[in-house]
Amino acid sequence: MFVKIKYDVGVMLKKLLEIISNPLLYYVDKEGNCVFRNYCFVKETGNLYRTSIPKSNVGKALEFRFDLDKKLKWVYFLTPVVLYFIFIQIKFSLLALLLFEILWIGIITLARLFCSYLYREYLITHFGKYEITEFRPPITQEKYDSYVSLLKSKVLAVIIVIALFFVPSFIMTGVLKLQLKSKRNLFKQAVSTANTYFALYPKNETIYDLRAYAKFMSKDYEGALKDYKSVLNMSGKKFSKKDYVRFANLLYLQKKMSTSQEAVDVFNEYVTKKKMSTLQESQMLWVKSIFKIENNIPETIVQEYNDLLASLDAKDVQNRFYISSDMAYMYYLMEEYVIAISAYNTLIAFASQNQEKYANELKSLYAERGWAKKRSGDEYGANADFVASGIDYSELNSYEPKFANQQLVKGF
Repeated sequence: MFVKIKYDVGVMLKKLLEIISNPLLYYVDKEGNCVFRNYCFVKETGNLYRTSIPKSNVGKALEFRFDLDKKLKWVYFLTPVVLYFIFIQIKFSLLALLLFEILWIGIITLARLFCSYLYREYLITHFGKYEITEFRPPITQEKYDSYVSLLKSKVLAVIIVIALFFVPSFIMTGVLKLQLKSKRNLFKQAVSTANTYFALYPKNETIYDLRAYAKFMSKDYEGALKDYKSVLNMSGKKFSKKDYVRFANLLYLQKKMSTSQEAVDVFNEYVTKKKMSTLQESQMLWVKSIFKIENNIPETIVQEYNDLLASLDAKDVQNRFYISSDMAYMYYLMEEYVIAISAYNTLIAFASQNQEKYANELKSLYAERGWAKKRSGDEYGANADFVASGIDYSELNSYEPKFANQQLVKGF
C-alpha cells in the first residue's frame, strides 16, 4: 500500500513538473482539433475545439494569453517580495510564517483564477463553447525533458539570486561589529547600519544586541532598553547564555529610565516568561539580588532565596548547597554578618563531610566566613578561617564578598 501511494505521488509530481515546464499554449491534434492551454494544473489542462480555427484568430487569442501571463508574472514576483518586507517587520513565529505562506498561496491562486476567468471569457466570446481535455501536445519525450531541464535551470537561478540577496546580511553584521569596536566613535553609524539591516532582512537577536549597545553609546537609553525588551520577547520561553547579559542590561537601563524598584518589576515580568533550569533561576536571582543591594532595596532578597530553596526537590542536595552559598554571600553584602556566619557554619560542615566533591568550594567558604568574622570584630576567628582556607595571604582580598557598581555589559 505504501509503495503504491509513493508511486502515485511520484507520477503526479512528474506530471505536474512536465505541465509547469511546458511553454506551449496551443496545438492542433491528429484529428485537426484545436486545443488551447488553460490555467489548470495536473488535470483538465486543455480547452478543446472540434473545429479548425484560422491562424490569425489563434494568434490574437495567444496574444491575449501572453498579456495575461505577463501580468501574472508580476504578481508572482511582487507577492513574495511585498509579503517578505511586511513579514520581516513583525515578530517572527512559526504561526506568522504559516499565515504568510497561506496568504502567498491564496493571492497567487486568486490571481490565476482571475486570469483563468478572463481567458475563458475571451475563448467563449470568440470561438464559442469548448470541451475540457488534457493538454498533451504531440512532442517527443526528449523535448519534454529539455523543457524540464530549462525549468530546473530557472529555479536554480532563482535560488542563487535569493542566496546572493542574503550575502550582504553577513557583510553588514561584520561591518556593524567593526563599527562598535572602532576607536573612532562610530556608534551612530552603527545604529544606521543596524536599521538598514532590519529594513532588508528578518529580525535577528544578534543585531538587536549590537544595536542596543550602539544606541546606549549614542546616549539613546530608551532605544537601547526597547531593543533589549524586543530581543527578550523575540526569544520567547527559550533561555540562552546571552540572556544573562540582556537581563543585567535590562535592569541597568530601566533604572536609568525610571526607578530601581520599577527596574526590578520589569525584570521579574520578563524572567517569568522564560523557562529556566534551577541553575539558571539561581543565576537570575543572583543578578537581581546584587542589583537590589547596590540600589538599597534588599527587603525581599532573603524571602526570594527561601522560596527558591523551597521549590527544590528534597533530593536535590547539590543545587541546595550552591543556592545556600549564594544566600550566605548576600547576607554578607547586606552587612548581616552574624547571620552570614551562621549560614557559612552550616555550609562548611556539609562541605567538610563531602570534600571529594566540594573541596574548592570549601576554600572559598572558609575565606568568606573569615571576612564575615573580621567585619563582626572577631579577628581571632577570622584568622583561623583564613588559615583553614589554605589561601595565600596576598590573595585573600579577592575572596571577600563584594560587587562592582553596575555598568552596561558589552556582551559581544
